[in-house]
Amino acid sequence: MARSAPPADWPGLEMVGMTELTDDIYYGWLTHETNPTFWHRCSALADVPEERTVHGPWVAAGTSAHTLVSREPLHLEPSLLWRCCGLHGFVRDGVWIPA
Repeated sequence: MARSAPPADWPGLEMVGMTELTDDIYYGWLTHETNPTFWHRCSALADVPEERTVHGPWVAAGTSAHTLVSREPLHLEPSLLWRCCGLHGFVRDGVWIPA
């Protein structure tokens, strides 16, 4: 299965409301979660064969420990950090703000 797009309908990860924040950051909602799940297309995984990764170049970030300030427009506190490559930023008023 090609994993060039974020997992809106990957088996077991069916998400609703998949929304693009940037070319490489998306979020969506799993039915059993109150907070969104974020997906980042990580440049650090660009040359790693897909079979050696969990989700191809996409790295998930759960936000169950975050505070959902507003669902629409999305505002989440505190910031998000992907340790795979150091991508760090905030989501406020539905916009990604690099930290």
